[in-house]
Amino acid sequence: MEAYYPQFSDRFQQMLHGLKGRKVAVVGHARPDGDCIGSQVGMSRLLETQGIATVCVNGDVVPERLRFLVPDTVFLRTDDILPVADQYTAVFVDCADGARCGDRLQALFPQPYAMVDHHISNQGYAQHDFVEPQSASTTEILAGICLDLNIPIDAIAAQAFYAGIVTDTGQFKFPSTTRRTFLLAAELF
Repeated sequence: MEAYYPQFSDRFQQMLHGLKGRKVAVVGHARPDGDCIGSQVGMSRLLETQGIATVCVNGDVVPERLRFLVPDTVFLRTDDILPVADQYTAVFVDCADGARCGDRLQALFPQPYAMVDHHISNQGYAQHDFVEPQSASTTEILAGICLDLNIPIDAIAAQAFYAGIVTDTGQFKFPSTTRRTFLLAAELF
């Protein structure tokens, strides 16, 4: 089978190698939606399979309708991470720019170590940028990278990735939905 995101494979593996031995804060945007929370949960679980300790950080709480996605994923609010932020390396997901996470989190992590995003307005702002505007969602990118690199996707990560894809495609109705979107969604079952 053809790779989903071959342009990211080598760089993503290098990024993962650079995170070994670090604690990672997976930062999402304010007023999180399904793609944001799904990306945070999926990235957190992806990193944990590589032996990298993680927490997820949002300025806002996980919405009630999305709490089923985070059964055992640690989510912190901005005030919770403030006293220990210097212990964490930041990886941003689904944030078109650093400000999308909120002023306080952006000030804590002005240049994230890595960032994964699908927004066309994203000009790159991290040490390791993974931006693919032709993708329907950030969860689509992360799921594809996991499959390309044979990184295990457990049931919780698969559900999180799928929820993000469904959210940002309008249940597969938006024009951003592609053949790749459907193929990836099918592999998550």
